[in-house]
This record gives sequence, C-alpha cells and structure tokens, in this order.
Amino acid sequence: MKKSDKIIAMLLLAAAVVSIIKFVPDKQQVFHTFLAGLVKVGVRESQTAFVERYLSFQNLLHREMGNPLTAPQVQKKEEIEDLSATDADVAALKKKALQKAKTAKAAGKVTERTIVNMNGQVSAAGVKVQNRTDKSIDIEKILSEGAKLQIADKQKPSVLIYHTHTHECYVQLDGGKYYKGETTQSADSAQNVVRVGDAVCAQLEKAGFAVIHDTAIHDDDYNNAYANAGKAMDKLLKKYPTIDVTIDIHRDSIGVEGDETARTSVVQEIGGKKAAQVMIITGCEENFITDFPHWYDNLHFALGLQKQLSEEYPGLARPLYFADRKYDMYKTKNSVLIEIGSDGNTLEQAVYSGKMVGQSLANYLQKYVKA
Repeated sequence: MKKSDKIIAMLLLAAAVVSIIKFVPDKQQVFHTFLAGLVKVGVRESQTAFVERYLSFQNLLHREMGNPLTAPQVQKKEEIEDLSATDADVAALKKKALQKAKTAKAAGKVTERTIVNMNGQVSAAGVKVQNRTDKSIDIEKILSEGAKLQIADKQKPSVLIYHTHTHECYVQLDGGKYYKGETTQSADSAQNVVRVGDAVCAQLEKAGFAVIHDTAIHDDDYNNAYANAGKAMDKLLKKYPTIDVTIDIHRDSIGVEGDETARTSVVQEIGGKKAAQVMIITGCEENFITDFPHWYDNLHFALGLQKQLSEEYPGLARPLYFADRKYDMYKTKNSVLIEIGSDGNTLEQAVYSGKMVGQSLANYLQKYVKA
C-alpha cells in the first residue's frame, strides 16, 4: 500500500473510532490504545502523530458533546446565501466607488489575511482565546456555567448596541488597494460602523428582540470618546432598565510591517462570499484596571457568544481577546466590545459579517429568554 493510501486509510479509521468513543467515559485511554495498536501492526509512530495532529483529536476528545441530534448546527446554505445578498444601499455606494476608481489614484496597498490562531492562545471546546492576562481561565467550566443572563420579555429592550469610535469606516472596493480620499474616518452613518450596527440590529429585531441602537457620534473629541459614550449609556440604561446586554461595535486597524501606508483586511469566505472577520474583546481587573466588578460575568457571556459564532460560522471569529481592559464594559454585566473587520475591509464585507453576528447573537440570547 502506498504511503498516501495508508494515511488516508488511517484518517478514515481514526475518524470512525473518534465518533464512537466520544461517549465512552474513559475515552482518552481508548484513544491511546487505538494509536498504540496502529504501531503494533506496523504503522510508524511519525505517521500516527500526523493523524493525531491532522484531526486535532485532543481537542475533539475533550470537547463537550451533548446529544448529536440536538447539538447546534452550522447554518444552512440557503440561510447563509440570504445573508450574503448585498443590500441596495451598500451596492449603490460600491457602484459609485467603481466609477471614481476609473480616474482616482491609488493611495496604498491592502493586504488580505485570515487570522486563525494567535501566539499564546488557549483553546477548549472549540473556543480559542488570546489570554493576555495573568489569570487562568477554565473555558469548559465557564461555558458549562453559562451567562449570568435572563431575558424576561423580548419585546422590551434587552440589548444596547453603540459605537464609541463612531467615525470608524471602511473602503468600498476589494481590489488590493485603496484610493486617495478613502480615509479611515467618516461621520456618514451610511458608511461607518453605524451601518454595520444597523445590520446587527436588523437580525436581532427579525428574531423578535427589542434593541436600542445608539447612533450618536461619541468621538468628535477622540480622547474623551469612552467618557462620552459612557454618559450616553448611563442615560439609556436609566431610560430602559430592561437592557441586559451592551455591545460596543468597532472596526479594527491592523498595520503592515514595513509599509506605513498599507492597510490590512481580515477575511473569511463564508457561503462563497468574503466576510470581514470579527474579534470579541472582554476585559478584567488586573494591573491598573480597577472598579470592574462584573468582568467575570462578561467573560461568561463573551465565551458563550464566541462558541455560538464558531459553531454557526466557522472561521468568522478571530480568537477572543481577553486582556486587562475596561472601556465602558464595567457598566453592565454581559458587556463586550466587538471589532468587525479592519480598515482594509470593504463595507460590503463588514455588513455581511454584521448580519451573521446579529443572527448568532439572536440565537445565543434566545437560550436565556425566560419561558
């Protein structure tokens, strides 16, 4: 038998074994016995190691499984295709940009990346976390405990979407470059992160959740943007006491080493269309960060949402970022910051991702709706 054929045969056999032993109490021992058996029948240890790495068995075997008939499923193809349809207003902006590009001069390059792993990350139960703190987190334990959330009435506002850096915007064309005049900042809510927030809100509302979307500009004075957003939050939380979840939607900015003019787009193809990758950020009390009583509750919420996104839209979410950060997340439980795309991503890609984030968020919140 050829080496390639032997490896394929091992992969198929190993996959079958894993599918069977997931529900065996001492599954780890069974798995190692299986690998040892391969060696005894003449398979080299280097080849068994390849099989183990390729299928990520350690992660599969430790993953919380549950009933495979009721486990969360990846979104159906027709559902993804529905979300991937370009909205008319976004298509119009793209068409206008195409016309301008015929005579416009390029201002810099756009480098495309798909971020799958980060240095120093920890992983469990299908969830990847960049832990930039000195704290040790048990991902599986936190996921099993769930979020500290209970939504009594979906028809009353339970979610607040806001944008501390409201001016953050995107390019219009996906062509490996951006043009003069395409800045990273815009007060036009049809082109900045507010438009992406609209996409998130639309999916939540479609699922029956009442949402408050704060579209006010908070970063005219950039250095005081979080203070300004915080004041607006205080008013809204007082006006709508049923709000249980607060999400600050931003757009990232990722540089390119050696080229100060270059921008980066972070993409993942989903349903045959490029989507802007997203990154959930949650913080904690550590070092100079104090007065953050709900950080552990926020971590519960963030990890659950990360898992929901990873299951429904594999590759859409970059590893979750957990660090000694506070921002305005200290004001409520179940509060996170989400970066949707970078300054090299197109508005079309970001809006597409906003729809998927909104749908996954709605599915996640539904678990906590009081029957």
